[in-house]
Amino acid sequence: RRVVADFRFAHEGRVIAPTSSIGLVAFDATEGDFAHLFAQADAACFTAKELGGNRVQMASGGDRHMHDRRSAMDWAVRIGDAIEQGRLRLYAQGIAALKPVAEPHLRHFEVLLRIEDPTTGELLEPGPYIAAAERFRFATRIDRAVLALTLDWFDAHPTEAAEVGLIGINLSGASVNDDEFAQFIEERLAHSNLPPQRLCFEITETSAVRDLAQAQRFIQRIRALGCKFALDDFGAGFCSFSYLRSLDVDFFKIDGSFVRDVHTSPLALAIVRSIAEIARVMRKQTVAEYTESETIRSHLVALGVDYAQGFAIERPRPLDTLFAPPDPTAMRHAS
Repeated sequence: RRVVADFRFAHEGRVIAPTSSIGLVAFDATEGDFAHLFAQADAACFTAKELGGNRVQMASGGDRHMHDRRSAMDWAVRIGDAIEQGRLRLYAQGIAALKPVAEPHLRHFEVLLRIEDPTTGELLEPGPYIAAAERFRFATRIDRAVLALTLDWFDAHPTEAAEVGLIGINLSGASVNDDEFAQFIEERLAHSNLPPQRLCFEITETSAVRDLAQAQRFIQRIRALGCKFALDDFGAGFCSFSYLRSLDVDFFKIDGSFVRDVHTSPLALAIVRSIAEIARVMRKQTVAEYTESETIRSHLVALGVDYAQGFAIERPRPLDTLFAPPDPTAMRHAS
């Protein structure tokens, strides 16, 4: 560290004085694994940077900040391993029309991701690893994998593909800002039998507004293929409605925090009503996330919401079983 700090060199008329930040972890060669050790060292290095740099930081199990950073890094390594080893699993959750539609026999659903634990076989929920993926720039890699797996599955199941009305696929903010990802979508759809019109890419309101011009370019480029778009978690960011004219999306997915309380909170009711009205004026459609009861569903119908998604509609299940006939025994058990 001192050697680096003492070094100087000239560049374009300036004298550059570099410094280094070092994360240090002590370990026994017979204990632990690479992912855990690397996560500890990375967390210590990140802490050294945040404390001003030009220092060596020893990993400490009692440091909460380092623990959080280490946990995120550990997830990032696990994500990379899962992609390489084919341990990503696709689930799906149905989306039901609350109004009459032209083709009621076609299925509308969102693709959800699970990661299979290599030790236990448990399918892990997305919450912890999505934040880690975005933090360590794995998000676009996950988006590529999910899109490829989805298209591969329907290419291999043409009968089920014929029953698809619309497939919702989540995209990270990093993917929206990546021109190479847009090119990947174009190339992948060119070699798939699934019509682009059957795909709806979901981007969060906050990620779209973060770089509005780039989001506009991305949406225009992919819509030119025939794909649709939805603004996910709509309303959660309380962003200005003024940007909506600039984003050519087809759906507003109303944030579940409002939908969940629509039958008990006058404020949530007013917000959902206003979003539904704005959507009608703009000739967009609305999808209410977290529709968890028939009471909520009836309120949404009264408010003029177009679609509902949640446990009252359908619980997430493996994509392989989505098109299977319902099991009467399971239905009686659930009721």
